[in-house]
Amino acid sequence: MTYIDGFVIAVPTANRQKFIDHALTGNSVFMELGALRILECWGDEVPEGKQTDFRRAVQAKAEETVVFSWIEWPDKATRDAAMGRMEEIMATDPRMSPEHNPMPFDGARMIYGGFTPVVTLEAATTNKAGDFIWYELLTTDAAAAQAFYGQVLPWTFADSGQADMDYRIISAPEHDVAGLMAITPEMAQHGATPTWLAYLAVDDVDAAVDAVTQKGGAVQMAAMDVPMVGRMAMIADPQGAPLYVMKPESRELSLAFAADRPRVGHAAWNELSTPDPAGAWTFYGEMFGWAKDGDMDMGPLGRYEFIRHGGLIGAVMPAEQPAWTAYFRVPDIDVAKAAVEAGGGQVVQGPDEIPGGEFSMNCLDPQGAAFGLIGYRKP
Repeated sequence: MTYIDGFVIAVPTANRQKFIDHALTGNSVFMELGALRILECWGDEVPEGKQTDFRRAVQAKAEETVVFSWIEWPDKATRDAAMGRMEEIMATDPRMSPEHNPMPFDGARMIYGGFTPVVTLEAATTNKAGDFIWYELLTTDAAAAQAFYGQVLPWTFADSGQADMDYRIISAPEHDVAGLMAITPEMAQHGATPTWLAYLAVDDVDAAVDAVTQKGGAVQMAAMDVPMVGRMAMIADPQGAPLYVMKPESRELSLAFAADRPRVGHAAWNELSTPDPAGAWTFYGEMFGWAKDGDMDMGPLGRYEFIRHGGLIGAVMPAEQPAWTAYFRVPDIDVAKAAVEAGGGQVVQGPDEIPGGEFSMNCLDPQGAAFGLIGYRKP
């Protein structure tokens, strides 16, 4: 477990550059001794408190600025070993010598301590196995589908540049979120119909495919490599709901599913309809580490069971036809409803109010692909 050394210092404001130079010189020693990261933070908003505050803690004078600093170590043993060498280093290394690199502040008023982290929260920089990382629309009329969804959602479309297929990249205002692919005659011969499909991240596509078959699922498209994209395979869970597993070539964080915050145009929810919720939970829990996080009673329709994978990512509900439905966020649910109907689509259910004050609805596009929308109702 990491270990933190924390410091609060009062530095004469006029010595700001001297302090930076001193820190850059001296801190290089700590990095050589195994520190992972060092931050020196110059006070910007350091308010006075009624009882205590940073300034009083170090007896800062009017002409001084409070500096808040910390050193992050991989563990306490590394830190203790480094501190055990300080006396020797200060006597032999000019970077730590008070004579060659004097402190441009009053060290007697510095406060410090060592800390063991008990809570650590970090924004993800890459996706973990089991994350939703992409969505894909298979359709019989790519041009018509593009025209329809361009009116319903704030999406733009661009040719992917693949010479052997009509594959278009769908982008929301902030990021790419999905692909649009025309169903080829060969795909149609194998039963492909208009549908939305989701992609789940895995660490090893081939191992995931083997695990799927061992757990009662099926392989619908063998594992394949797509240059500059990654390795993927289409599978079906034991109840028959299709989806992709993929290891992207890029390690960049996918925001196709907006797990961090609400993002208009991005997927906001993932809903699995299945004739066997218990079997689905076993499969997805073992395959991707998903956990059940409460449920909601829907009366005759059964229980709506929430999926947690880091945050809440969707839900499982009982239904005769196994399928995944992706819900995309719109800025105004009523405007979106009108656009669906004006564009030749169909609203199957909703808009219905959901927890949190938003509304959701289930739709079919003009080619018959099912999708969902989520958004607020504006006054």
